[in-house]
Amino acid sequence: MKRKTIFHLLLLLPMLVSFCFAQSKIQGKISDAKDQQKLSNATVMLLSAKDSILLDFTRSDENGNFSLSTPVQSEAVLIVSYPKYGDYYTEILPNQDYSALKVGLTSTAQLLQEVIVTGRIPITIKGDTTEYDAGSFKVEKNAKVEDLLKVLPGITVDASGKITAQGKTVKKVLVDGEEFFGDDPTLVTRNIRSDMVDKVQVYEKKSEQAERTGVDDGQREQTINVKLKDGAKNGMFGKALVGGGTDQYYMGQLMVNKFKGSQKISAYGLFGNNGTTSMNWQDAEKYGGDSGVSYGDDGSMSWSSFTDPFSGQGVIGVPRAINSGINFSDKFDKNKHNVNINYKYGRISSDGQDETLMSGLINSRTVKTVDTENDQHRVNLKYDLNFDSLNTLTIRGGASQKNLWSDNKREAYQFSEKLDTVTTENTREVADNKVKAFNLSALFTHKFKKKGRSLTFSGETRKDETTGGGSLYSKVRKYDVGQDSITDQRKNREQRVTNNRASLTYTEPLSKVLNMSVGGGIESNKSSSLVESFNESSSGNYDQLDKRFSNNYDFNRTSSNYKLAFGYTTEKLRLNFTNSFNNDDLEQRNNDTKEQFSRNFFTYNPSLGGGYSFTKSKQLWFNYNGRNQLPALNQIQPILDNSDQLNRYLGNENLKPSFSHNVNLGYNTFKLLTGSYAYVGGNVNVVKDPISQNITTANGINTYEWNNIIGKTNLSANFWSGYYFKLNKKLGLSNSPQLSLSTSENYNFFNGELNKVNTTNYNFTYTLTRDTKTGLNFNINLSPQYRVMESNLQQNTNSNGFVFGSSGSVEYFFTKTLKVYTNYDYTYEAATKAFDQKFDQFLLHPGVSKKFLKNESLILDFTVNDVLNQNKGFSRSASSSVFTQRRYDTIRRYYMLKLSWDFTKMFL
Repeated sequence: MKRKTIFHLLLLLPMLVSFCFAQSKIQGKISDAKDQQKLSNATVMLLSAKDSILLDFTRSDENGNFSLSTPVQSEAVLIVSYPKYGDYYTEILPNQDYSALKVGLTSTAQLLQEVIVTGRIPITIKGDTTEYDAGSFKVEKNAKVEDLLKVLPGITVDASGKITAQGKTVKKVLVDGEEFFGDDPTLVTRNIRSDMVDKVQVYEKKSEQAERTGVDDGQREQTINVKLKDGAKNGMFGKALVGGGTDQYYMGQLMVNKFKGSQKISAYGLFGNNGTTSMNWQDAEKYGGDSGVSYGDDGSMSWSSFTDPFSGQGVIGVPRAINSGINFSDKFDKNKHNVNINYKYGRISSDGQDETLMSGLINSRTVKTVDTENDQHRVNLKYDLNFDSLNTLTIRGGASQKNLWSDNKREAYQFSEKLDTVTTENTREVADNKVKAFNLSALFTHKFKKKGRSLTFSGETRKDETTGGGSLYSKVRKYDVGQDSITDQRKNREQRVTNNRASLTYTEPLSKVLNMSVGGGIESNKSSSLVESFNESSSGNYDQLDKRFSNNYDFNRTSSNYKLAFGYTTEKLRLNFTNSFNNDDLEQRNNDTKEQFSRNFFTYNPSLGGGYSFTKSKQLWFNYNGRNQLPALNQIQPILDNSDQLNRYLGNENLKPSFSHNVNLGYNTFKLLTGSYAYVGGNVNVVKDPISQNITTANGINTYEWNNIIGKTNLSANFWSGYYFKLNKKLGLSNSPQLSLSTSENYNFFNGELNKVNTTNYNFTYTLTRDTKTGLNFNINLSPQYRVMESNLQQNTNSNGFVFGSSGSVEYFFTKTLKVYTNYDYTYEAATKAFDQKFDQFLLHPGVSKKFLKNESLILDFTVNDVLNQNKGFSRSASSSVFTQRRYDTIRRYYMLKLSWDFTKMFL
């Protein structure tokens, strides 16, 4: 009953909030003062008279009418502007009636007597760039760039730091046009204070090659550029935080930045065991994180929460993590030389227990006890050399080293279709590996005197090396024969990959709007894999090679590529058509048996992309890619791995390429003054003769082998849409309904029978937000969905079911320096035929925060994590009619007191 009440309250909350808030208006009509002609699309802005902060804005409709929210606390200024007319300014006082204003604009340069010069324009559009004046938007004192972005019209930031601007995901955040700690946006948004910012620019950044040559290749990345005030480029600033809690939980942060002109030096260090050492949603992937939704090789879907290993999400047990880095950038010799170098170090260890249940075509239970310890060093370099206006060179380099150690103990049970125990396994595997990586690339562009004509050379070398070993002890019992088998081995591993490639591209403008690019490239990829498994000999040493579970392979690929591309670019239309021809020679060699296997593939991979801009705020985009997917090394190489005795994986030397057609289509519209945006899009992917993983079960052992499903076609389609708009500008209420649908049809074989799997996921998400930094503020997300999975081989067993999720935050400001808050997360998954138990949990994290000192730079924060003590690691996924449910140890209830200090010192 309690859980149903919580569920109903979460559903009703948006309606209750919207019902409770009333709205008053400033309304009027705008016309020509002389002939009374109605003026449509005139800009109407409401500014605070005290500090010129933008309070509200809109445009007049086709009849010249407009409507704004009334300020209630202090005097304001109403500004009306229209092209070729003088601006109109008038004073707006509290508690007055402004419901029938008549605004007459004159075409003369003389302004009315009510003019008040403010000298600030909150939002301007310069070509494809939208520019926000940071001082025109109100945020809390000592707020970060992330807080500033949240109040800018058309920009949203989620809890993980993912930024959406004008309906598109932001891929880069620059500082004064330069990268800051590589491509990690949150190190900008959560490190730099908002009061140091002069302007925030939002635009679609072209590719580096397009910016150099002036020829648009159609590649775009939504980008935010943070322009600092001149006074902020000469000083030191940062943040220090320390926290301690019950049950030995702790955390700490230190961020220091020193800017002097073009020189920027920054360093940070984060440590803790409470999941607060997270980097960002992109950087997590570099350390092995999970984006949340994954697709199997057969096109099947799996769902789980976003898992950054430095945040503790998805990590088994309690993570103990360190995350640190230092960045240096500067320009020399009148910007001829530009250097950016950074170093990062991360370390994480954890231990705990994990239980995995599988049902459907395979029925099993696995309990795993995990102890892991991983660390990584990484350094990146970017150097730009501008020889002159026609010749530019960019060099990028990077190197990293990972140390990966794990000690896994596993108990596994394989069941028959009637759920009788067929096979059991008890295994302990210790692995200790070192992974090294190195990359170096160069991009040189020569522009000829004729605009658009250029010659570009690019080259890159990459090296990856994995070395290490470990031990394996496993005991397997087969109940049908009452026989036990024991594996006791030591293992050595050496894997190396070397990749070298180079390309040359010539671009020629055929007209002012049409260009042609022709180019070619070569690539060499050499891989080697040596795995040695040693059994214990009569001497007691592990020196007896087990050839069945050992391998020594070389896999080489030599490719040549030829491209012919045409680009068509006008002010509204952008098209790019690329013809790519690839010739690939594959050679595989078994160094033990001296067997050699060679193949050649000549493939055609076309692509077509483009977009149409109806206006600067309404865009249609599309792209098509045809791709021959060559089989990967792990799919071809017939290696037996006995680390998992109940599941064995085989390669297939006879695999052929599959061909995929991928089509994407989308539409975005953005209204600058209201900050609202809408988007709709879809994706269809068709794979002919797909490479799928076929499953065979015998004597309690599952064997997975790659094969082409000849004559069959895998199909997947996705549809998404959303709309963000403000419900009440005066009260700071905004909302965003979103709808998505995904469906797929995929094939594989199970015990020789063709298995057709259909999956569908219906999802609706509604977000309601109030963000005023006074009184009550909240951000509430409601997400009901329904999942369907059907298989012709398992018609009576499926994982169809209802899923509901809700997450968000609520805070209340008693004063501008004292607030109480809570974050929450509710999850419900209904019982299904595959799993007969439902799952639900409600996580609540309340706290209270108080600011001290005159500049409010000292903050004391008391928080409770999971006050109801319900947190349980949980995920469900589905692949090839096999349903998987996972539970694991994770962070639960603790109490913590935190103290943070923002510091600043500007230099003269």
